[in-house]
Parts: sequence; structure tokens; C-alpha cells
Amino acid sequence: MRKISKLYHEELCGTSYGSFCLNGGICYMIPTVSSPFCRCIENYTGARCEEVLLPSLKTQIKSELFAAFLTSVVVLGILVIGAFYFLCRKANIRRASSTEHGASLVETTSSNGCNSEYI
Repeated sequence: MRKISKLYHEELCGTSYGSFCLNGGICYMIPTVSSPFCRCIENYTGARCEEVLLPSLKTQIKSELFAAFLTSVVVLGILVIGAFYFLCRKANIRRASSTEHGASLVETTSSNGCNSEYI
């Protein structure tokens, strides 16, 4: 296997180009090229790292869809719990009124899953 030698050797820029690269980019020189170039940090691009890479629209849409889904699940859960609570409360009120009309005192658990008191 033959090794390919580097044609261009990068060297860090001298102090004369200290502020050439923006946003944390690192300045390099190639001896055969007269102008410096920048190696940018993540989320930056451009000749001097002057451009910010914004998150892609796909990523933004996915996160918005996830937030909407999560919100829907939470709201639906609250509605189901609320409906169950009010149905149980309504059933217990009916049992309490039947107790007033002379029903015997027997401990029961209703078939709808609500804990009932003595009726």
C-alpha cells in the first residue's frame, strides 16, 4: 500500500492574524496559499466562521410535533382521570341517597371500579 503524502501542511496563523477567525474559529495558514483560512467550531461556517448554522427545519418540526404530542397525551390523561372521578362521585351520591331510603348496611365494592362506602 502506497502512502499519499500531504501536499499542504497547515500551520497556525501568527499574531498578525490573531482576530481573523470569528466565533472561536482557529486560524491556519498553508505555505503555498497567501491568505489564511479558518477551521470553525460546531454550528459555525464561512470563510471566517461568521455564519451561524441554524437547526434544520426538519429538526425543528420534529421537536414541535413531539411537544404537541406530549401536550395532547397529558391533556387526554387529565380528562380521563377527571371523567373517572366525576363518574365515581356521581355513583357514590346515588348510593348515599338509596341509603337514606332504608337500604341495609353492607360493605360493597362496585363493579365500575369506584370504592363505595357502606350502603
